[in-house]
Amino acid sequence: MRKLILSLIVFALATTFAFAETKVSRISIAKDIENREPAKTGTEFNAGYHKLYCFTEIETDEYPTEVTHIWIYKKNIEAEVKLNVDSPKWRTYSSKLILPEWVGEWKVEVYSKSGKLIDSIDFTINEQ
Repeated sequence: MRKLILSLIVFALATTFAFAETKVSRISIAKDIENREPAKTGTEFNAGYHKLYCFTEIETDEYPTEVTHIWIYKKNIEAEVKLNVDSPKWRTYSSKLILPEWVGEWKVEVYSKSGKLIDSIDFTINEQ
């Protein structure tokens, strides 16, 4: 009987860790962060010297952990930012200074600690 109970406990622990999941519940590109929330969000922004933020709300069964924001412009990685996730529901963000000549299509990809792509967001920088 003890072996059966021990086997069940081991199985329960193994399946809990095997199915641990990290996901994005919210993602947005913003001109600002106010009170730990994205402000002035959008998918199109005018060119100029300004900073944009990629805000993500992460839900995870496994913490502490981390996610990585990869900022991509014209298929080139412009920034890779590792961000800590310290609770089951965690808000975090990275930022990127956008130069005036960087017009066109952008993307931020979000990866879990294991390297799995868990979300992405596209946005455009328009000429002024």
